[in-house]
Amino acid sequence: MSNYQQQQENITKFEFLLSLEGHIVCQRFFNVRDHVSDSRRSMDLYHYLKNFCEDISEDLKIKSSNYLCENQNYILNSENVEEGVDAPKEHFLVELKLGEDVFIQRVFPAFYYHPKVRYTVDIRPKLKRILSDLTDILSSEELEMTYLDYKL
Repeated sequence: MSNYQQQQENITKFEFLLSLEGHIVCQRFFNVRDHVSDSRRSMDLYHYLKNFCEDISEDLKIKSSNYLCENQNYILNSENVEEGVDAPKEHFLVELKLGEDVFIQRVFPAFYYHPKVRYTVDIRPKLKRILSDLTDILSSEELEMTYLDYKL
């Protein structure tokens, strides 16, 4: 067997998906060399995804604040500030998949943010680092595999 074939056998293909109410915001496939199957249940992966969602929420909060400051005259003079109170509450969904199997997902609210802000989510500048970090976690053998004295 050639060296190239051996390298291809050690590669596992994963999918990263960020969506807003079923509409894809960002979808990327990435390869992990020497994937460790236990890494999918690690606390490291859980914490990384949790921090990623918190970063997006923080960015949206700052963008919302900027939007409100820039449009304060319109908002203060508008009679329909409470418009859309009965509108369905939208959520972001982050998923990591191996094939069709979703092995970790995280849901966080999008309805907190103004629609003009929540539809401008752009993680492309951070995407290379995110996929690199996920690759490192999914190929690492030294991960936290216990939670409250329970082995994951």
